[in-house]
Amino acid sequence: VGSLEWMLINNLKAIFLERNKPSTREVIITFKEEDLANVPLGFSRYENNLNMEVYQERRSLLEYNPVYRHPIPYVIVKNKDKYFFILREAGSGETMLIGKKGMVGGHVSIEDIKKDENIEHSIIRGLYRELEEEAGITDDMISNIELRGLIKSNEGVDRYHLGLIYEIEINTTDIKAEEEGVLTGIWIDKEDLSSHYNSFESWAKIVYDHILQSK
Repeated sequence: VGSLEWMLINNLKAIFLERNKPSTREVIITFKEEDLANVPLGFSRYENNLNMEVYQERRSLLEYNPVYRHPIPYVIVKNKDKYFFILREAGSGETMLIGKKGMVGGHVSIEDIKKDENIEHSIIRGLYRELEEEAGITDDMISNIELRGLIKSNEGVDRYHLGLIYEIEINTTDIKAEEEGVLTGIWIDKEDLSSHYNSFESWAKIVYDHILQSK
């Protein structure tokens, strides 16, 4: 990693990704893997451990790049005893997640950053943007927001991501996934969550095991 040959291959990979998945042209924020050594593998409670240097780069150059791990706000959306999940359909660009149920989430764009602002505020701004883009959830619908923990995994593509698990309470169930043919939104009653477990994507299973199961 870091050699001339490696950088050439990484640039060829970026060209391929941007050609086949235009969303990877977006400039996102990321952390260096070496700076996250204090974050344990698996699920952990947040302990103010994101106070580190933040980098910006095209997503295409960061995908499958072991030097960096990019933060992904991943949001538990609830209304009383109902939880909102995203079902990825055939049109989803995340081909390995098609047919799986997960939660609203996404990368933090350079557009979410304000100068001299705490990185957590930028991440929350990205979270709000994703909520509106994916599910039509606006600020006035949200009555509470809490950062519940972190997910750091070396399994598959999770190796390049750091999950920041937020929980929000909203005052309505009148929301839906905003990308027809790509994402479908479904509400699941708390008592029925366990029956959907096998269809959850990997992070949703971790969220269930460490947060939802004990509620």
